Amino acid sequence: MTKSFPALLCLLLTFLWSHAQDFEFFPGVTYDESVPTLESVVGHSWGEEISSHAQMVSYIQTLADHSRKVRLREYGRTWEGRPLHLLVVGSERNLARLDEIRAGTRRLAYPSTPAEPPDGLPATVWLAYGVHGNEISSPDAALLTAYHLAAAKNDELVDAILNDCIVLIDPLQNPDGRDRFVHHFRQSRGRWPDADPHAAERNEVWPRGRSNHYLFDLNRDWFALTQPETRSRVAVYLEWFPQVVVDLHEMGGDSTYYFPPPADPVNPFLADSQLDWLERFGRNNASWFDRLRIDYFTREVFDSFYPGYGEGWPMFHGSIGMTYEQASVRGLVLERRDGTTIHFRESVRNQFVASISTLESASRNREGLLRHFGEVRRGAVEEGSNGIRDFLLPPGRDPNRVVKLVNLLLDQGVEVRRSEREFVHPRVRSVAGGDVEERSFPAGTFLVPLAQPAGRLARTLLSRETPMGEDFVTEEKRRRAKRLGSGIFDVTAWSLPLLFDVEAYSGEVPAPAETVPVEGRLEKAGGLSGPASLAYLVRWDSNAAGRFLGDLHHRGLRVHSSGRAFSIGGVRFPPGSLIVRTRDNPDDLAAQLTEAAVEAGVSVYPTDSGWVEDGVNLGSNHVRFLPKPTIALAYGEPTRSTSAGAVRYLLEQTYGYPLTAVNTADLGRADLSRYNVIILPDATGAMGGYSALLGPTGIDRLKSWVREGGTLVALGAAGEWLAGDKVELLSTATERRKDESSEEAGPSYDALVEPDDEAPPLIPGTIVRVKLDPEHWLAFGYGEETFGLIGSRRVFTPLKLDQGRNPGVYAPADRLPVSGLMWDDARDQLADKAFLMHQRHGRGHVVAFAEDPSFRAYVEGLHLLLLNAVFFGPAN
Repeated sequence: MTKSFPALLCLLLTFLWSHAQDFEFFPGVTYDESVPTLESVVGHSWGEEISSHAQMVSYIQTLADHSRKVRLREYGRTWEGRPLHLLVVGSERNLARLDEIRAGTRRLAYPSTPAEPPDGLPATVWLAYGVHGNEISSPDAALLTAYHLAAAKNDELVDAILNDCIVLIDPLQNPDGRDRFVHHFRQSRGRWPDADPHAAERNEVWPRGRSNHYLFDLNRDWFALTQPETRSRVAVYLEWFPQVVVDLHEMGGDSTYYFPPPADPVNPFLADSQLDWLERFGRNNASWFDRLRIDYFTREVFDSFYPGYGEGWPMFHGSIGMTYEQASVRGLVLERRDGTTIHFRESVRNQFVASISTLESASRNREGLLRHFGEVRRGAVEEGSNGIRDFLLPPGRDPNRVVKLVNLLLDQGVEVRRSEREFVHPRVRSVAGGDVEERSFPAGTFLVPLAQPAGRLARTLLSRETPMGEDFVTEEKRRRAKRLGSGIFDVTAWSLPLLFDVEAYSGEVPAPAETVPVEGRLEKAGGLSGPASLAYLVRWDSNAAGRFLGDLHHRGLRVHSSGRAFSIGGVRFPPGSLIVRTRDNPDDLAAQLTEAAVEAGVSVYPTDSGWVEDGVNLGSNHVRFLPKPTIALAYGEPTRSTSAGAVRYLLEQTYGYPLTAVNTADLGRADLSRYNVIILPDATGAMGGYSALLGPTGIDRLKSWVREGGTLVALGAAGEWLAGDKVELLSTATERRKDESSEEAGPSYDALVEPDDEAPPLIPGTIVRVKLDPEHWLAFGYGEETFGLIGSRRVFTPLKLDQGRNPGVYAPADRLPVSGLMWDDARDQLADKAFLMHQRHGRGHVVAFAEDPSFRAYVEGLHLLLLNAVFFGPAN
């Protein structure tokens, strides 16, 4: 009987797949049979299957055990407990003198005088793979690269690489995300690999494998250091100071392969010579890809502007940092739009070839790379001796927030000094803006000198503005006018003093201060100054106070809060300040408060009397009991996974408070009476996208829950959903773009082709001023304003006074933008619009943030607003 066409097709696929390993990854090389292959250890060969983290660990451990050219070390652990590994590959001679090599490199990293690299010092190259867990080809290519270097026989290029370089292979930067993808793929695949782009095996369910356990994009975290994977990697970088760092990624399956030179904009604080080296490495990659007839492109998409990338952050320390991007198969085979088919093994091969090409460039240019690294580090010192000399960080109103910022800089290898005495600086300017002035600074002020090897990193992290090139902005404006899409890849502002909302100044002449270097990480200051018979008091004016309150709730202690300011014992307590009464709490209250205060970093004031010097008394009706928040977080579609993850991370890890992550669909049928706070993260889809999962019945149940006393906190697009006609819990609307064209002389062509109905302009990650109402409980702990980061098109009309309040409003147009790019029409439309809204329904509250205050967990200055909503909502 003649076989059917589907049966013949299946036989053909099986035949083709069984012969996949006839594919040559590196033609013409023979390998030492005593070095184990991937297949001999885990049962599949290179590019035949997608290796899990456990399989990768098994292989690299075996490889290190069987090769004298490879050493293996664990350098960290993920949230889920998976180890992070580093393979150190080199000649036997070089591996025997690693301490000497690191010491020689460190002398280049901290040059006191111009010096030549020590004779015979190898260049150090760090190849980092798989920071996004569902970008699958590079980790398998890492295994092949390690094997090739360890097992290639009589290969001149490999011998040169091992003699001239120390190769650091970070085979999998995001094990948790990788295994999330691999589990989905293996669970969803069929009998044969499916090339259909719609196949379930490559189309992941929420939250997908890109991010880590707390759903952070680890390729944005390098200066924020919120995640253990990033903190561990930065520590490794500062141990080795590699001259070359490559971060290997994947992009859309219909693309080809990308390597530098990068697209515009390029960060202006980088050295021009670094860009020359990017060109040199790119040309060598191109020569390899041309010989093997592999398509590629450069310059079109990926920039070197944002300092939080895996390739970007090392550049500010003097490395040559590069992003490589391979078209992703997201499985084992993919049919592309042009009708061609790409196999996983090809994507592994391309990443492998790019790795070897990079190592060849480093080997050939060993001396030049080492010399250049020292020159860039020394050049940073020289640049810091001109213009702005240093940044000054006085303790300010939240000293522990300043300490956290200083520790963040120290952890990144930035030198920080501290003043011993009060001093007067003749020429400083506030990072938040203003004129040059003379200013007095107290003892304990931190100074970050720019005349240091990490000066370029300090400059871009602490400056008010990192400017984009004028030509780039002009081109961006032209493209915007024609609706051609933006060339901006990430946020355009990240000034840490603004994100932390701390007082900071740039000094334009050397600071006349006696300073000492800050050695080691700083400890938070906090404690209890003595016993109390009546109550213990804590000022509500810091993030640390939020951590402290969360700890007290976690311990089951009873806490009150004053809605008005008062003074007692010569200390001023602002609205929101905490009152912990001895009569309401256990006998060991003082010991528990001491422990919590030291951990959080707050000062606890005892009082034996309720008499106040001014303001409300401790027994006032403005003093409210704070019920323990029981929090449900919407988790899953349609939330943005990064938003859901960041909120969860902040509450659980930064502020030590538990919550329950509830599948969003279950919120429509869950027993909501278990919770007094529900958080809806930023979301995707039309009007926030929650309606499809909750349905009319779920929406009605949510509205009833609010009226009965619940506090509903909406972030970003979730607030847009609450304002929609299907929900009507927020009496506002998101605006459309305003038409500013004038028709006095007749409309121009540009005006005629403008869309009639269009969303407002995108604001691409810009830091702005937000005016606050410190009398409203949502703004307790703040002054008159703070800073927010906008990365959306949302413009909310403020609530009318008969509907609710607007505790946070964007500043007027002339003061609104502080750092980053914002077009004039976007600025004018956003000015005076709502950032933080509050509306009562029955006994409950709706709190809506126009932008997510938990974004990447690094907008420290907004955290207390979120904590106010969570901790004070149930009490009001």
